[in-house]
Amino acid sequence: MTRASDRSSNIGMVAQLLQFFPLSCFLFAAFRHGNPQPEDWLIAFMVGGAVAVLQVILATMISRGRPLNRLLLGVNAYLAIGGLSALTNQLWILQMLDTLRESGLFLCILAVGVLTTLGSKAGFVGQEDGRGESRTKHYSFALLALAIIATTPSFFIKGQLIFSAVIPMTLLTIVNRWFVSRIQRS
Repeated sequence: MTRASDRSSNIGMVAQLLQFFPLSCFLFAAFRHGNPQPEDWLIAFMVGGAVAVLQVILATMISRGRPLNRLLLGVNAYLAIGGLSALTNQLWILQMLDTLRESGLFLCILAVGVLTTLGSKAGFVGQEDGRGESRTKHYSFALLALAIIATTPSFFIKGQLIFSAVIPMTLLTIVNRWFVSRIQRS
C-alpha cells in the first residue's frame, strides 16, 4: 500500500467517525443541563445547525465527487432547518419541530430519500451502479420504503428516543451499508 492510499484510507476513517458529530453536538447542547428547556433547544439547533452546514461543506470538498451519505444529509438538513429557524426567530417552524420531535428528523431523511432516488444516479443509497441504474433505483426504493417504516415509531412513541430514533436510524444505516456493499460487489 502506498502512502497516498494510506492517507486516503485515514481520511475516510476520520470522515466515518465524524459523520454523526453535528447530531452529537445538537444532543449535547440540548441535554447538557438534564431535561432540556425551550432555550436549550434553541441553542442546540443553532450549534447543531452550524456544525451540520460546516460538515456538509467539508464533506463535499473532500468527497472527490463521491455521493454524500444520504441518511446523514437528512439529519443535517433537519439540524440546518432548526438552526436557521432559531437564528431568524421563525417560531412557527420551531413549534412545528417541537411538535414533530424525532419525526421531523425522519421526515427530512424521507425528503432527501425521495429527491435523491428520483434525481440522482447514486439514488438514496448513495452508490452508483456500474452496470446501469436499475439496482441503484431498486435498492433506493427499498431503502425509501424502509425509511417510511422506520419513521412510523417516531409518530407513536415520541420521547422514547431509543425506540423512536436510535434503533430505526441504526437499522437504516446498517441496511444502507448492506445495499451499498451489494452494488459494489458486482
